[in-house]
Amino acid sequence: MSEDVARLKRWLIRAQPPRRDLARALCAGFIATATNLALFAGAVALLVDSASRPGLRAVALALVVIELFAFLRSPLRYAERLAAHQLGFRAVSRWRRWLVLVVGQLDYSEWRRYASGDLLERALSDTDELQDLWLRFVIPFVDIVAVMILGDVVVALLPANGSWWPFAVNLAAAQLIAVVALCALARSELQADRTLRLARGDYRAHLVELSSAAPELALLGRRDVAEGRLNQVQLALHAAERDMVRRRRRTGFALAVFSILALAALASHPSTSPVWLCVAAVIAWSTYDALSGLRAALRAAVDVSGGGERLEALARTPHARVATWTGATVRLEGVRIDEDDRTLVRNATLVVAPGRHVALVGESGVGKSTLLRALANLDPVVEGRITLGDVDLGELREDELRRRVAYVASEPGLTRGFALDVVALGRATTRDPSSDLASLGLRTDRTTRFEELSRGERARVAIVRSLVTSPEVILLDEPTAGLGHDETRDVLTLLSSQRATVIVATHDDDVMAWCDLVVELRDGELITR
Repeated sequence: MSEDVARLKRWLIRAQPPRRDLARALCAGFIATATNLALFAGAVALLVDSASRPGLRAVALALVVIELFAFLRSPLRYAERLAAHQLGFRAVSRWRRWLVLVVGQLDYSEWRRYASGDLLERALSDTDELQDLWLRFVIPFVDIVAVMILGDVVVALLPANGSWWPFAVNLAAAQLIAVVALCALARSELQADRTLRLARGDYRAHLVELSSAAPELALLGRRDVAEGRLNQVQLALHAAERDMVRRRRRTGFALAVFSILALAALASHPSTSPVWLCVAAVIAWSTYDALSGLRAALRAAVDVSGGGERLEALARTPHARVATWTGATVRLEGVRIDEDDRTLVRNATLVVAPGRHVALVGESGVGKSTLLRALANLDPVVEGRITLGDVDLGELREDELRRRVAYVASEPGLTRGFALDVVALGRATTRDPSSDLASLGLRTDRTTRFEELSRGERARVAIVRSLVTSPEVILLDEPTAGLGHDETRDVLTLLSSQRATVIVATHDDDVMAWCDLVVELRDGELITR
């Protein structure tokens, strides 16, 4: 539970709002909330005063003040919302920058772990929800507490001076206890919310699993197996839902009790005019509305805690990479790579000199793609080390690595848009992409869209994109799959013009004939042919 509270604090700190924006939002919210209370108390006081003092002239000044409050209430509330949303927007901007840096550190195996949905879309949705930490939690909470303190001070200073202090102290004590109790109950709701989220996720997972197995179970006459498993997770889900309902009812009960205690503080009021007594009663009664607002603010924090937890599950402390490029010699020394509890590569040792062309061959599924990703530092190695020049791959600065080492997957997933823009997007080009595309038989112009190209054409666009920085090491996974003989020849000619080290996973005889060395991955071992 304490970790949940600490997580919410971390997300508030990550936002790092500008002090001017934070002060503007807090001031706007405080003034708007105080205006509502002043309007309510003033209207009641005016009714009482006018009943004892006939004539419009006697209440004219009070009426003007109240009308002024009423006129200003809407623009003040609008200013509060605008300031709070500006603060939330700045927070989301910072959180999304944090998200991009975190997601950029994920290796391929971690991406596969989050493959149950669109990771980026879900993460962006979570950062949007975290706006409520400022919009519906921090700003309302601080403003409501400040207005309650202001109300207590106003009561203490009511005529006759000094005689209202006992009531003000009792009222403040009831409000303080109420705030502490609501915060404690919110902490327990955080734990219940996590239990409920886990139960819902378990229920959905079982639904997906059982829906695929249900036809076979029905044919075997064992539907009871599916129903039994589903009943178990349903019971757990219902228990978690009932627990959350009980905790929230407890909060509602506490809200009513402390509101009554605030009203009971009126028992200590001094002998005074009906007008001031009504003002004090209204301020005491407004405690209920204030505590309701605090409960809503705390509930907003509870509701977004799930998004914060999911985002932090992505985070890891990035390893500092400080080494610079020293050469294109690729070395594998005793490398072992695991995937899904299966060892794909074991004790692999290989040296590829600069400018060599190496074909990586083997049956489908033996781990060629995984090995290429490890060479691109996209997948971790369990044992051994991979070096470029005399630098460990994991120590090489990220910008150096991505500029000098190019990796093209068998199914390249590039950004949608115009093909020429896709090729150069986010990279400083050292070659003419249009010329390279033309050399591969692709006639593109500014209106050619990447998603309208065929699979083979997209693969060739991906190859051209990998060359725009003139990398010194090129890693290709089945680059000529689906290409004809002439198209394959064009790809190999273009790669030859780069004079780079090329390691290519392939089943293509033409590619193997082009390479200087053929290495087979068999039973986890690298065998030179």
